[in-house]
Amino acid sequence: MIWHPLVWAFWAAAVTGVLLYSTGAAQAVDVMLNWAPGRADADQLQRERRAETAALLGHWALGSLTAAAMLGLVGIAVAWHRIVPGAMCGTGVLQAMGTDGSRAMIFWSLTLMILYGWGTLDRLDSRHPQGYLTQAAARTMICAAPFLVLAVFFSWQALMRIENVTPVSCCAVVYDRVLDDASGSAAMKRLAPAFLWGSLAGSAALLILAVAGIRRPGRGAGGLGCAIAVLWSVGATVSVKQVWSAYYYQVLSHPCPWCLFLPDYYGAGFFIFACVAVVVMESTALWLADRTRSRFPNLADPSETRIRRAAWRTLIALVGFTVLATGPAIAWRLHTGVWLDGAP
Repeated sequence: MIWHPLVWAFWAAAVTGVLLYSTGAAQAVDVMLNWAPGRADADQLQRERRAETAALLGHWALGSLTAAAMLGLVGIAVAWHRIVPGAMCGTGVLQAMGTDGSRAMIFWSLTLMILYGWGTLDRLDSRHPQGYLTQAAARTMICAAPFLVLAVFFSWQALMRIENVTPVSCCAVVYDRVLDDASGSAAMKRLAPAFLWGSLAGSAALLILAVAGIRRPGRGAGGLGCAIAVLWSVGATVSVKQVWSAYYYQVLSHPCPWCLFLPDYYGAGFFIFACVAVVVMESTALWLADRTRSRFPNLADPSETRIRRAAWRTLIALVGFTVLATGPAIAWRLHTGVWLDGAP
């Protein structure tokens, strides 16, 4: 284990979040199995108290685990490359971590996504005393358990690998992959225009759906918006890596998203990918609220309020992403009269 303040801060937040989540999930098991809102006996009253306890602990756990994930991201992006021989950005850190680093990031993302969806259901459920969503919220909370276990496990494995790592090549590997026509990076570069236009089309579709959700929340297309948001996030990420990042670096053939997080580029990566995360998470919240509205008429008003809030957040995040990702490219085009690749 490397001796770095961010590592210990990460583990402090992660362990706190795991303990809070474990305690809350243990309370939620009985709620999931035996919830009976039509009864008023002592057992049901006990389950109601357990549901309230699980909700409180779950929100605290979500806060702690989000803090842990952010600390880990900051460590990879701007801190730990200083103690990895040969590393210049997060690319080198992930090379030192091996596949465990990427797996940890994937499972942290899935854990937070599930818990954010649980939080949406829990807040909607709290708006009516009947507890229509209590059992569904408990199931969703418990579903996060295996992903959290894997996130913590791979985080431990990844951080243990850094301690005695051999020097890494970092961004030199990025250039090698670009120059190698047989590599996956070269193939991705050839597909970059398709991802670019796909992400632009997805942005337009999400903007239309967001405006529709704001104006007419009772007739939202939550499932469609969520599916488009997930696909858009893939296209947007590839477009940032293969196209838009070049205008920050002002050099071609350097598809490294991690360099965007460095202070040299004002930490733009944090804001760009935060916008992507907000779009995906709020689209998921909009879908859950739309399902709740259609299935439980007594929760229609709070569901429509949540749909409108999610639509506003999605709209703002899309605008933010568009400005941050395309702004330097447009400024370059206006200043020079051509795009970076020489196209007029």
